[in-house]
Amino acid sequence: MWYTFFMEKKRNTKTQALCSNAKQNRTAALLLALLLCLPLSGCADSARQATRSGFYFDTIISLSAYGSHADQALEGALALCERYERLLGRTVKGSDIWKINHAGGKSVQVDRETAVLLQTALDWADRTQGLIDPTIAPLSELWNFTGDPPGPVPSQERIDALLSHVDYRKVTVTLSDPACVTLSDPDAQLDLGFIAKGYIADRLKDYFLEQGIQSALINLGGNVLALGEKPDGSAFRTGIRKPFGNDGELLGVVELRDRSLVSSGSYERFFEQDGVLYHHILDPNSGRPADTGLDSVTILSDSSADGDALSTACFLLGYEKGRELIDSLPGVEALFSMSDGTICRTEGFPKAS
Repeated sequence: MWYTFFMEKKRNTKTQALCSNAKQNRTAALLLALLLCLPLSGCADSARQATRSGFYFDTIISLSAYGSHADQALEGALALCERYERLLGRTVKGSDIWKINHAGGKSVQVDRETAVLLQTALDWADRTQGLIDPTIAPLSELWNFTGDPPGPVPSQERIDALLSHVDYRKVTVTLSDPACVTLSDPDAQLDLGFIAKGYIADRLKDYFLEQGIQSALINLGGNVLALGEKPDGSAFRTGIRKPFGNDGELLGVVELRDRSLVSSGSYERFFEQDGVLYHHILDPNSGRPADTGLDSVTILSDSSADGDALSTACFLLGYEKGRELIDSLPGVEALFSMSDGTICRTEGFPKAS
């Protein structure tokens, strides 16, 4: 009996040991499987793409981001777009720009970001000797390019009456706390359309980086900004629209890594009257659409705000002077689409595929 008990106990002990070893083996195998899966899961999370779109800044925008919390980051980015719409929208009642334009020459307290952007716009106006001017709004309204229908062509008398109110030197920006803006001419009005989307794209990039997003594509209509590259190491690809081409017709496709691509052209907003095309890029000297032999200008740069301002400035300058300006700026390239169909590009602008 004792022997039998001893042998039974020994068998039970051996069975327990075998079961214990099997359990340990299964645990070890499970841990190994988890360890093997973690890098794969991490890669999968980093490659996960999320996209959001909406209507802001008078255009359809699209935002794409990669990462495990891309959805949250995109929701925050759209909230940021809403904020900038409320701050900078010229036609948004109660925005900083709306309040300045309706202040009758009185000083207006604004968000510091509004003041910083406006000062940047004034710097570009000074740099181009007023060729791009943030006080162009009265003339833009007169031409009514966003109406339904747009137009008609205003009389020269009405244009001349408003030209005297277009002068960026009548704008005073105070960046101290609180920030303030004053229009010394009560009939002057601001329009930051030549730089606002570029500024916003740059801020969205900063926001994504703060959220730990390393790969994203920001498309604000004609303003495209790539943050990094795709998780698989490939570049983002974006098309350059062919002026007055059919829907989807492109001049080519450019690869982007941590760069901005901005286009401005006569094809964006225009109307025809008596067989003549009138577009929205106005010359502040004449008060009429610029006639420089260009249909569009596309700028490749690090800063989207710079690209935005430069695309308008180069369109107004024309090819020769615009090319001189771009050649004087390190790290900036341009593609010029002429009205006769000729395409000219700076040496560093990539060949569009």
